[in-house]
Amino acid sequence: MADGSDVAPLIHQTSGKTCALGVKRRNFSLSVILGVLLVSAVVYFVAQVVFPFAIIRSEQGEYHNHYDRPLFNLPNWLDRGENDTKNKSSTTYGSVREEESVIQVVQVTQGAGVGKELQLDSNCTNNNPDLKSTTAQLYVLSKEEADKTGAYCLDGSPPAYYFKKGSGTGQKSWIVRLQGGGGCVDVASCYHRSLTNYGSSKGLNHQESLHGMLSASKEINPDFYTWNVALLVYCDGFFYTGNREDVVKHNDKSLYFRGRRNLNALIDHLLQAGLGEADRLILGGFSAGAVGAYVGADDVIARLPSSIDVKIVPDSGMFMDLPDKDGVYSFNTSQTMAIELHNATSSANNACREARPQDEVWQCAYPENLVPYEPVPLFMLNYLYDVYALKFILGTTCYPDQCQGKDLAAVQNYRTSLLKVAHTELREQDGAFLITCFSHGLAGIDVVWTEFTVNNRTVRQAVGDWYFGRTADNVHVDTGPEMNPVCRKK
Repeated sequence: MADGSDVAPLIHQTSGKTCALGVKRRNFSLSVILGVLLVSAVVYFVAQVVFPFAIIRSEQGEYHNHYDRPLFNLPNWLDRGENDTKNKSSTTYGSVREEESVIQVVQVTQGAGVGKELQLDSNCTNNNPDLKSTTAQLYVLSKEEADKTGAYCLDGSPPAYYFKKGSGTGQKSWIVRLQGGGGCVDVASCYHRSLTNYGSSKGLNHQESLHGMLSASKEINPDFYTWNVALLVYCDGFFYTGNREDVVKHNDKSLYFRGRRNLNALIDHLLQAGLGEADRLILGGFSAGAVGAYVGADDVIARLPSSIDVKIVPDSGMFMDLPDKDGVYSFNTSQTMAIELHNATSSANNACREARPQDEVWQCAYPENLVPYEPVPLFMLNYLYDVYALKFILGTTCYPDQCQGKDLAAVQNYRTSLLKVAHTELREQDGAFLITCFSHGLAGIDVVWTEFTVNNRTVRQAVGDWYFGRTADNVHVDTGPEMNPVCRKK
């Protein structure tokens, strides 16, 4: 930026002597020159500093954009988060994001004492009662805790989570949900991801809105609205599975592939902050987070007291090992690259890995192969035409009832493969809600949670009935290829 040192003097020098000019004419000329220079400096400053700073968060994480989403395209591989405004229609369902007062981030420190760590900061101010009841507060693990466990986001910042405290009869009931948001398969894409909120905890919003199964509204979420909610931030780039010891350098920046350590560190911290006293827990996840729940549930459960009743509810995580529309297993190729980069082989479900010969262990990275090995009951939430699975596995973007030729064959292969999982892999204690919509995410969007219907049961009714044992038939599946009429509501 110009600092004034390269601007010509305002008093013209000739032969070492100051030129004598008429006072009024000179004053007018000086005013014009000064005005032009001032306007130019302001325009330059806005163009070079303010505008770029307002659209791209610095690596130091000093900027929070209003919607807590990177404003440039992520180099991601599967999907984005369920709250990503770029992939939504113009209609927003559930609570409309409102202007929020600035809330001080709570920096979690070791030894702060159970009960105190999860209290909102006393300086928090929020005069909107509806907003207060449907938002969760950000907690970032301390540097000391991150260093002790080796748990880091891609950029080396500590892992984080959002928390809403339970009330009444829900004080000892918990939902721990793993955020989604795509993935990165090579160093370059992981580097770019590390500059966003999907690879760093430095620039996160101080609050996160809760919807659907996480909502604190009795009308929207009658079965679980009083429960404690911990929403784990996804910042490792590969399904909470990475466990690479060495640090990878790219563009003079250190990258950490520590997804499984992040998950373990957050669970261990939550155990000290109240989860250890819980009676029951639903371990959930959305999209990439659902894959993390399928793959890592046994590790999480092994860290919990045996007295906690645990069940799993993965949402939109059936990214299966299928050929694309041209018959090529391109998704498997990307998956293999990512597993090697993140050193994620040992993070897959232990029972699945032990049941397979060494040359087939790779199959345990796919959710469809993990259902029979999950250590506790699960309820599968998925679209039979999952928009991101069709795009990134099959390589097709056509609307299902408009697909033709090889696109149609690939789309129906995904659908029939998912139905096969439901019919052959689910156990007696399991449940499912599979609906023929071309979408993504069932438990985190109010209108979907409350209104999408299969067999006369909404998503929230189906999950609640299964969880509390209110019905014997807990598998709700659209059997035909036709689109469900409720799909138009989203």
